[in-house]
Amino acid sequence: MPTVRDYIFIAPTAFSDGDGAPEKFLLLRFGKTEYTKGQADGSFPFDDADADSIIADYRKRAKELVIDYDHATVNGGKAPAAGWITALEKTQEGLLATVDWTAAGKAHLDGREYRYHSPVIFFDPKTGHPRSLHSVALTNHPAFHGYAPLVADDTQPTEETSNMNEHLKRILEALGLAVAFSDEAAAKAAADQAVAAIGELKTAKADADRFLAARNARTFNDVEGQIAGMVPAAEKAELASKLAEIEAEKAVAKAFDDGKLVEAQRAWALAYAKENPTAFADFVKSAPKAVPGPAADVNAGNPPKSDDGSQPVAFSDADLAILNKFGVTADDINKKPKED
Repeated sequence: MPTVRDYIFIAPTAFSDGDGAPEKFLLLRFGKTEYTKGQADGSFPFDDADADSIIADYRKRAKELVIDYDHATVNGGKAPAAGWITALEKTQEGLLATVDWTAAGKAHLDGREYRYHSPVIFFDPKTGHPRSLHSVALTNHPAFHGYAPLVADDTQPTEETSNMNEHLKRILEALGLAVAFSDEAAAKAAADQAVAAIGELKTAKADADRFLAARNARTFNDVEGQIAGMVPAAEKAELASKLAEIEAEKAVAKAFDDGKLVEAQRAWALAYAKENPTAFADFVKSAPKAVPGPAADVNAGNPPKSDDGSQPVAFSDADLAILNKFGVTADDINKKPKED
């Protein structure tokens, strides 16, 4: 955990543009900050509440905060000011300082004699979070990791800026956007395009997720499989009609076999069985027999005899039903003399 007083540097890439002393710069960044102080490595957190604490302490003291050279204010001796922090404010990135540079301080920065800054921070001994600021120094030996200088090389871009531009180009290429930009304004415009394109992708993904969920599918390949298995509506209706006709013909044929229908009823029965097979089945179940049975079972010729033709045999129920329609009984037949 950092001690009560640590001399550490942070500088944002936004001010690494080679234009000299900035009017505003980022003192502390939100999140985790790693540093090397002497031979020791460490880190500390910085959040929204920490920024509020530092701003409140600054306003309570009601005086501008000094920016010196190489922490002379802390180390003792002569400590001329390079500038004065006149305001502190929170941004999305962290704690932003507004500074009024002295002529000497501005000259040092413009001449790139000093390039970095280092705040002197008081930490809460219990939480390890920054609590207030003592001062800020211009230095050439910053402790914080991974930040560009406050004042960049006026002939070459910083390594971090170059890396960021390369990363931005990769993102733009992946999004199919133009990647050529020569200045800060063009880079910002490219970044804005990337943000807009990413927003469109997120919206499209949300739409796609809803589409898949509505079809109980995980991927579009699943949806393609569902579509491949579908039958066109017209073809499906035609097939259903043919199947209904086949089932109706089967039901009507069985009704005829059971003696529940006569030929005059065939057309009606076929239409009814096709339209409402359940109702037709109920009708057949409760209907009385209209004929004795299948035509194949009806013997329309002479009554059956014994094998030698001398003795009559018993008539079946179907035979008797036919004879009764003509007013003839089995006894009447059996009484008739045998024909020669």
